[in-house]
Amino acid sequence: MQRPQKPTRFGDWRPAGARRRSDCSQSRTARRCAQSSGMACQTGIRANAGLKNALNLGKQAKLRLIKVVVKNEELTSNYEYAGTGNWRDDWRATLPECVDAFEPCFILFRLNTITEWILITFADDRAPHEKHVTDRKDLTLDSFESWLKSKSELGPMSEVEKELHNAQQERAAIAHAGPQHMKGVAFPVDRNAEDALRQLATGRLSFVQLSVDTLNEAIKLEGTAEQLEPTQLASKVPRDKPRYTFYRFDHTWEGTPQRCTLFIYSLPSSGSSIKERMLYSSCKGPFLSTATNVYGVVITNKMEVDARDDLSEKALLEVLHPLPQEPPKQFARPAPPRAGARRITKV
Repeated sequence: MQRPQKPTRFGDWRPAGARRRSDCSQSRTARRCAQSSGMACQTGIRANAGLKNALNLGKQAKLRLIKVVVKNEELTSNYEYAGTGNWRDDWRATLPECVDAFEPCFILFRLNTITEWILITFADDRAPHEKHVTDRKDLTLDSFESWLKSKSELGPMSEVEKELHNAQQERAAIAHAGPQHMKGVAFPVDRNAEDALRQLATGRLSFVQLSVDTLNEAIKLEGTAEQLEPTQLASKVPRDKPRYTFYRFDHTWEGTPQRCTLFIYSLPSSGSSIKERMLYSSCKGPFLSTATNVYGVVITNKMEVDARDDLSEKALLEVLHPLPQEPPKQFARPAPPRAGARRITKV
């Protein structure tokens, strides 16, 4: 019985006519060795120094093809090909000629970019241990391009599903564009927004509103105010577009003057695209870290609101000074039944 393949970082291509048996785990071993940093497998087979060096060269786009075999209880590089600028020409030049009919192997082949790799597992009918039984004739460029085309084609989708798919693709591309040291996507802050955040931190501004420019992938300034009354705040926060808003709320609580800075993340339930909502959600964490650590903004509390939430002065006070919760009342156990007063029957 076939076990469904788990999605991996590499494309796992099984040529036409391939079948599976359950008495060997070479393909699974190769896939885990290619992904794990320790290069260790369930079978105990490890990559030798030569293969590790070849994989490092592959990560730098200096190799087009790496052929891996199991030799002396080690995963070793049997053949390496630097390649040219055209991966199709490199495929025709190396495959299937580099594959021996009687030697099971794993082939890592790089496509156009550094991150696009294909993992091919090969073992012939006459090989002593087989997992994917195939033929060298199946390793042609036409067979691979036919499989690649069928994999890239999307089924019928609605407009919302298409928009969600495109947003996920763009988000994945942004997340892998460079090393991220925190969860989320760190967009740069433009110069006007930087100046406004610094003035907010020093107390010269009481209201700063920013937006995520999805086209230029940056945090931009939308508006500022030196003084803003709490009654005017609701009119400044749009209810049809997402926004990041900083508001310094000066007030008196129990006779003590208070100066608090609120971060309000407004996300309407409708009126904005799926891409906008995903980017605002992904950028919020890294942006708040930048605002706090780089520009010196001290955030007292955070709020997340939509079009139905209240932004009155009373609502702000409830967020900053929540009422103490009463302890839950214990269940009052009823008194047990008693015999009651003695009754005397007169005769």
